[in-house]
Amino acid sequence: MPENDFLDAEPTIHSTKQLMESPEVEAIAKKVIEKHKMEFGPAEIGYFLVYPNLSKQRAAKCMKATREVKHYSGNDYLIEISGELWDMLDNDTKEMMLYHELLHVDPTFKSKTQEWKMTIRKPDFADFYTINDKFGNEWYKTIQATASSLYDLDPKQESKVKL
Repeated sequence: MPENDFLDAEPTIHSTKQLMESPEVEAIAKKVIEKHKMEFGPAEIGYFLVYPNLSKQRAAKCMKATREVKHYSGNDYLIEISGELWDMLDNDTKEMMLYHELLHVDPTFKSKTQEWKMTIRKPDFADFYTINDKFGNEWYKTIQATASSLYDLDPKQESKVKL
């Protein structure tokens, strides 16, 4: 019988990452939403901590849920945060990180179809003008410095830590 590439067993990749829903992150996010009068229509957002991290240079990310995730969880968006980094941050920096991630959430009502379209908003530059104009970027530098000390990053790697 001839060899068949499709029947070869693929090595299994085991992830050592742990994904946890976080009531703490959700509570801080609700505070941020109220404080900045953010409006998301009917959009539902899931908040997760990933341990030990998303990556050494990725502090957090916001993504639109796939239709399968939406079906099973009810969430339209997911915000994931590197757990070890989160645990090291002060409350003000945690709030700014969540504010940044929440600004990515951009549900739009389409009057033609009478439906909500869930989209991801891109930052104006490396950050959002809304944040930079009001709060500066010290909070961002705090996240980069904390990740750098946590993962022993060199200055070039530290500057690449992003949200």
